Amino acid sequence: MGMRTTGMGFADQLPAPGSAPSGKLNPRAEELKKYSEMFFDPRYDGFDADLEYIADMPFHTSREVASSPLGVGFELLDHRTGYIFDKVLPFARETGVKWARLQSGWQRAEKEQGKYDFAWLDEIVDGLLDAGIRPWFSLSFGNPLYMEGAEPIPPHGSYFFSPTRFGEKGARGWTNYCKAMAEHFKTRVFHWEVWNEPNAGFLRVPNTGKKIVSEEPEVYTELVAVTEKAIREVQPQAKIIAGSISGCAICNEYISKLFKSGLAGHIDVFSYHPYNGIPELYYPERLQFIRDLIAESGRPITIWQGENGRPSNSALLRRGWKSTEGSQARYLTRRYLTDLRLGIEMTSYFLICDIGNGYLPNGNVHSQGVIDARDPANYRPKLAFRAMQSMAWLFDSRTRPMHACFETLPMTGWSDTTLPLEYGASLTCAFRRGNIPIFAYYWPSHFDADWQVKPIWVQTWLDETMKFDKPVLIDPITARIYRIRQLTPWCDGNYGQVLVLPKLPLLDYPLFVTDASLLDEK
Repeated sequence: MGMRTTGMGFADQLPAPGSAPSGKLNPRAEELKKYSEMFFDPRYDGFDADLEYIADMPFHTSREVASSPLGVGFELLDHRTGYIFDKVLPFARETGVKWARLQSGWQRAEKEQGKYDFAWLDEIVDGLLDAGIRPWFSLSFGNPLYMEGAEPIPPHGSYFFSPTRFGEKGARGWTNYCKAMAEHFKTRVFHWEVWNEPNAGFLRVPNTGKKIVSEEPEVYTELVAVTEKAIREVQPQAKIIAGSISGCAICNEYISKLFKSGLAGHIDVFSYHPYNGIPELYYPERLQFIRDLIAESGRPITIWQGENGRPSNSALLRRGWKSTEGSQARYLTRRYLTDLRLGIEMTSYFLICDIGNGYLPNGNVHSQGVIDARDPANYRPKLAFRAMQSMAWLFDSRTRPMHACFETLPMTGWSDTTLPLEYGASLTCAFRRGNIPIFAYYWPSHFDADWQVKPIWVQTWLDETMKFDKPVLIDPITARIYRIRQLTPWCDGNYGQVLVLPKLPLLDYPLFVTDASLLDEK
């Protein structure tokens, strides 16, 4: 596995590194026109004397990565998709991620009682496995064959009702379907999630029409218990995933009731979907709430972040909000990094490709994909796709969180400045790959807020076992690597010796400081 740059072309769309072009009023006009914003560039942002461009980011295909906590969603391929799997798969091979969430589609797989068609799923599962990506199933949504009197929910005609609410017939139909799925995929798929976002109206009280009345948590726990029994009868080693909580914000009561009703006794993994505008806000506390409930249960349950993303245009957002390819890419880097620094076992970005084809009632494209599919004949990777590749290269299973001193400060020092705190303060975290440190830092602003590049200086301390004598700066969105021109040892009688990086850029998404020897790793 050698160093390569991606063939997807984003690096080629920016001005070539080097001296700033002369004779142009705005040398970044094309970049601004294409993306509605400009990206960090030392030549124009005041860091030309501090950073030297040396290479574009390398990447690994998913097959070249042994294991990783990073995933991407392949949802909505069950019966209401607006993207074509065969066109997406070549891009998926290049992501470097190792997990893919699929929705199983009972309504599509069983159109006549007792007869199952999994051919469409075979193509997807086998294609992902061949690409080096492990699929996991969300067993989702009902089937009118077993839900007499129930009305489908528009606009997609889905049956968001628990089979257990339709007597012995409904429970039997669901059990047989789950067993058939487990039997058919038992040598290929080993992780099974029960339903999708039961607290967000996707597990509704039957016959409530368009009004969203979610079932009580106990009804979901009952469904999980039925599903677990069916799957484990066929595949005893299966991993059962449940929760799939929407928001993971003000839903502590729902989560608490799930555990009180015995959910922990049926599952191996608890999953959640933490959508919000600032992924770091309140997140450690909400995550710890779930971990405390797991600890009280006494069960060895891990946690997966199963679905989370952000659109690249404003079709899904309210007036006054902006959403661009750049903000989507920034969100992806911060979402992955936030989960990684807090020890999440698997984190999945929603989703691989934009969705059209009438998925949204107003005809807009659901633009949370990292691939733009608005032109059916020409799928195009977005900035978020390249950011995904960058994060996958940095964070395979060899990279582990570590506790380290890495502080950012205003250029003038704390005692002298009257500037706002964001001029110097930032969120920092550290990882290591062997004896090579990987530091991350950024300011966690809202994605719709404008952010101006700010100069800061950084200080760190590492013990003698760590390698950090040729520092480089990695930008995961522009996919460029810069040599940091100056690293200064500094000693103070009160604090001991630290290493100082005199001037680095502070952005609203993670930049990574590491040793150049990381680039030599295969």
